[in-house]
Amino acid sequence: MFLKSDTTHGYFPVSDRVFATGFYLTGAGVERVGKNQIYPLPTHPDMYEFSWNLGRVLPEFQLVLIASGEGEFESGETGLVPVRAGMAMLLLPDVWHRYRPNPTTGWVEYWIAFNGQLPHIWQQAGVIDPKFAVQSIPRAKALARNIEGIVDSAVQNPGDGYVVSFTALSILAGVLGHQKPAAASAAAIRDARESAGPVKPNDPVAGAALSVIWNYRHQNLSVDHIARQLGVTRRKLERRFHAACNRTVLQELTACRLARAQRMLRETHLPVKYIATAAGFSSPTHLPTVFRRELNTTPSRYRKQEKEIPKK
Repeated sequence: MFLKSDTTHGYFPVSDRVFATGFYLTGAGVERVGKNQIYPLPTHPDMYEFSWNLGRVLPEFQLVLIASGEGEFESGETGLVPVRAGMAMLLLPDVWHRYRPNPTTGWVEYWIAFNGQLPHIWQQAGVIDPKFAVQSIPRAKALARNIEGIVDSAVQNPGDGYVVSFTALSILAGVLGHQKPAAASAAAIRDARESAGPVKPNDPVAGAALSVIWNYRHQNLSVDHIARQLGVTRRKLERRFHAACNRTVLQELTACRLARAQRMLRETHLPVKYIATAAGFSSPTHLPTVFRRELNTTPSRYRKQEKEIPKK
């Protein structure tokens, strides 16, 4: 049994070539957490950090595979459930969760972070369901070795995640094949639509911009960033987007961030200040401004009203 905490991880930039595939890997890691060690280890970027008391909401997908040890996982959809060696936790964007190892055993976890149009389609179709976030995985040791290979690539050659993204896709296939199906409720359909965004227009530039806005969940995303991502001038992007969608790119960005904030307010107890940052708003004060302008309410009132509505 390992005696002390140890972590190895790396992150991949998302190139245009990788983004165009509809599935891209953003990071991977291995954490060996010893008995009675502090968890989580404070070695990751802010967007990945969390505490057991507050939990966490991610802007992307993650797969966390437990190779040894045991612990527990909790989300609003699953409640508190035990986690043992050979199980995987599939984490969805904008869904509050938390997990930790048992201090008497520690654990070894392998994880990959990913995003793109494909996983959002899977979520909308019910292939990925937050109610079944924790699953026992056949051949977990083989999957752990594959993730370890991705981690080695992230550390030694972090320049482009193109090849390892396809490796990660094969890992997910081994996990999703055992995901339990579930009928979609009206609330689940609403949440899926909010995550996937609006129907794409016929204009390819406008359609690609919508994909970037709703699937490439970069907190500092701007109109200039989208134009560079698509290889067009800002003027051309703005003109074609408005002609196809009858609104500006900035209005669409705001709608996306507002939808994410609404979902986190409904599903979590996280502070409004944290939600503003996680949803991509430029400052904590910008979120209330947008809520008052678009919804004629405040984030706190919206949360209270939504939680008072009886769930069917």
